Amino acid sequence: MFGSGHQAADDRRAAEQAAIEQAKRTCKVELAKMHDASPEEAERLAAWLKERCGQDKALPFDFKHKLLERVRLYECNANMRAADKALHHALRLAAEEQMGERGCKLGEGRKYFSKACALGADADFRKAVQRLIENIMMTGGVQHKGPTRAKPAAIAPRAPNRAKT
Repeated sequence: MFGSGHQAADDRRAAEQAAIEQAKRTCKVELAKMHDASPEEAERLAAWLKERCGQDKALPFDFKHKLLERVRLYECNANMRAADKALHHALRLAAEEQMGERGCKLGEGRKYFSKACALGADADFRKAVQRLIENIMMTGGVQHKGPTRAKPAAIAPRAPNRAKT
């Protein structure tokens, strides 16, 4: 007789707890996918996880806070990786005198760099990227074919070597 009315409440609490654990597992699986994702994929997953945490009121606040902090970190890392890759490719293109492609890759790298800065990239990364962008801008594009003001064409005959006479 005693406790027979509480069985339904206990079952309901157990079901709620199971649903919370399932939601946590789902969020953790999606978070694991972000670890090595491209910036676009990481941005999509981050939006999904933010929406999920906003809608699901049953998830504990500390879990949501830690999850969203990790989401931001992974999205920032994805943008940092993409910026670094694009800028190093731009540096190789600048060294090969392919200025059009260099400009495209430089623009792409700057786009990912700005996203990483907005997501909280550290100061060391920012300084390193700024130095890399300066190096890219100063590399290549200075070789001139033909005479210039600094090095005009040799149109006068060479002076004879009088030391041998």
